[in-house]
Amino acid sequence: MIKALIVDDNLQYIKNILNTTINKFSEIHIEYIATTAKEAINVISNNQIDLIFLDLNLPDENGIYIIDKIKYLNTIKNPYIVIISEDRKLIEIINERQISFDVISKFESNNIIYNRIKKIIHEIKFSTNEKEIKEFVVSEMSNMGYNWKYKGTLYMLETILYIYQNNNMDLLDNLEKNVYKYISYRNGKKINSIKTNIIKATSAIKNGDNLTPKFVVSNILTRIISNY
Repeated sequence: MIKALIVDDNLQYIKNILNTTINKFSEIHIEYIATTAKEAINVISNNQIDLIFLDLNLPDENGIYIIDKIKYLNTIKNPYIVIISEDRKLIEIINERQISFDVISKFESNNIIYNRIKKIIHEIKFSTNEKEIKEFVVSEMSNMGYNWKYKGTLYMLETILYIYQNNNMDLLDNLEKNVYKYISYRNGKKINSIKTNIIKATSAIKNGDNLTPKFVVSNILTRIISNY
């Protein structure tokens, strides 16, 4: 369950976004609603909040004040923040804070907001279970017979986690273009080197001559999704 806080002084907007969008997600439970920065800080100080829907324009302080305060609060884990604003100047200032956040405009359609929140939920789940999910993938690959002495095995692990984290199975359609490019950048290697090493590690599996990286990635991703 994702514990959420809405910070907005427009009660009509709160009612609208709850009824049209947020309440459609069983994973999100709105624990608190605050209409001022002071109320929000009090809630965050005394409760573990996973997700904050934050309006930047509040009666007492702007939302940046709350974001800065969160850094100094004794929270187990900083909440993911969804900024509700059209103020590009304030959003640029927040961008300099190097925190995890997204932006929703009050003028966007319910469908756009719904899809944005769906993506955010996935990111929060991955962040919360990242260590456990990684251990699960390592176990699955080991059971298949991957040898961890091969560089390609580590690249395969990165490939699976990258696709799952981005919640986009369409990336499987072209691993070289959509995923290996990212992994090559992270590791300072050429894309072709990443591809070659992954194929080599996969081919080295006993009775794995007919296995393809795409099949392996798809198979393990399916198991992750069914378990998390």
